[in-house]
Amino acid sequence: MSVSRARRGLMRGERRMASVATFRGKQYWLGTAGWTAYFASPVVPGWLIGKIFDEYQHRGASGRVVVLVGALAVVEFGLIFAIAVVHRTYIRGAESAKALMRANVIDAQLASGGTRAGSRNVAVGDVLVRLRDDPFDMLFLIDNWADLLGSVLYGSAAAYFLVKIDPWAAVAGIAPLLALGFANRFVAHLARRYRVRARAAASEVSGFLAAAFEASLTVKVSGAQPNVLRRLDELNERRGRAAIADGVWNEVTWTANTTMADVFIGVALVVAARGPLTAGDVTLFFSYLVAMTWLPMRLGGLVAGRRRYEVSAERMDALVARADDESDPLVGFRPLPVLGGPVVPPPTSPQRVPLERLEIRGLTVESRGLRDVDLDVARGELVVVTGPVGAGKSSLLRAIVGLVDIDAGTVRWNGSVIADRAAFFVPPQCAYVAQVPRLFAEPLGDNLRLGHPISERDVLTAIATAAFDEDLADLPEGLATLVGARGVRLSGGQVQRAAGARAIAHRPELLVLDDLTSALDVTTEMQLWDRLASAGFTVLTASNRPAALDRAHHVLELRPTPRR
Repeated sequence: MSVSRARRGLMRGERRMASVATFRGKQYWLGTAGWTAYFASPVVPGWLIGKIFDEYQHRGASGRVVVLVGALAVVEFGLIFAIAVVHRTYIRGAESAKALMRANVIDAQLASGGTRAGSRNVAVGDVLVRLRDDPFDMLFLIDNWADLLGSVLYGSAAAYFLVKIDPWAAVAGIAPLLALGFANRFVAHLARRYRVRARAAASEVSGFLAAAFEASLTVKVSGAQPNVLRRLDELNERRGRAAIADGVWNEVTWTANTTMADVFIGVALVVAARGPLTAGDVTLFFSYLVAMTWLPMRLGGLVAGRRRYEVSAERMDALVARADDESDPLVGFRPLPVLGGPVVPPPTSPQRVPLERLEIRGLTVESRGLRDVDLDVARGELVVVTGPVGAGKSSLLRAIVGLVDIDAGTVRWNGSVIADRAAFFVPPQCAYVAQVPRLFAEPLGDNLRLGHPISERDVLTAIATAAFDEDLADLPEGLATLVGARGVRLSGGQVQRAAGARAIAHRPELLVLDDLTSALDVTTEMQLWDRLASAGFTVLTASNRPAALDRAHHVLELRPTPRR
């Protein structure tokens, strides 16, 4: 993405985050207003402390001093109680806003084609890092403004009282603080640079861990554990250096602001000391100037926060669909039940279009070595794509259902060209089973339904059609059996047939199976093809197995071609 939506136009980021904050606006904005008031609130305790010292200096421990001390205690305890309420309210609103952005990203990543589908060229581990960290940095842009507003309100009130006490001393303390705040802008680009490096390094570690866990069996049998750990050490060292640089820069900036602010307070007090001040004046002067040191830090925080927002927004925008000028899929509202939101309505399935004939003409995917492939599948047929390893069998099936972009060619369903194949080739039109099926670490029945309202009778029918019924009878808890991560408690053939049953349960018009029977014995494979034929399914499959080739109505043989 050459120009991110994050950086388009003045205050674009603030408008985006203000929009997403209105998702649960009452909670978020009440909480934010409370925080603004909190940062402005030190005016009252500081004023009371000055009055207490003046009263004590003039009259000693009088009854008025007791009243003022009591008032100070009431104010402080009131602020403690108020901040607890404000924090709870703010958290509910802020977490809802962050959950909305995460839900929009997940929806885009899981969408099968259509305008909602986002780019999937980001590693899974990196996606998880982005979902965890980046929404916070984005939404904190508004928080920075709220904090700055509170500090400005406080600074304005404090400046008024300080000028009344000693104008020159007030100018000596306040002017350098303001200059320090604006000076932060000139080094803000470094904050962005360090944050980009830190986020990228963290994503590398997460992506590598996800890949290592997915290939854990391969790592074990190949004895590559030391090499994997060595690579992980390298990535962790890189992440550590980047995180330290990011953290050190933040701390250096914060410490420099604090130190310089303390120096300016000292200068102001020296200037104030040239004239007669009461004990209350000195106390008030010191109290207000100390609290005003937050102002330059808030200004610096806002400038650095904008750079961090840009980094995080670019990373999140890369995961959702490219939007036109009128829409922003990252912050679009949707029903979300978290933290008291409304129940999400059930998804609506596409209207079924009964298959009469599937026609592929001139399909070309240069990067996969596929050129000018023609293929026809009529209703009720079993069509087998065969060929040696590397011929492009899997790529052809994935291209047909829209999981691989094509360079040329058309895919027609009953004579109509399918423009968005990924959006069309989903249940009830089509169900696709990959060469390496994935199961969730959930009960078998939930794996087959995937949240769809499929009756147990239909599930059992699908299991029988997939020749998995005898295996189901041997499972300790039937459909309630936990299959483990990626189906680790099942054999390879059982995972394949469970995935096949999951596809069959939707009763699709077309079954696209990528070498589904590679781990089956001949008898079980023959049962599977016989039962699919008896159930009337139309099947397009990739296979080199004799049982499939013998039963095929048509066979398309692919041969490896040089890739350009």
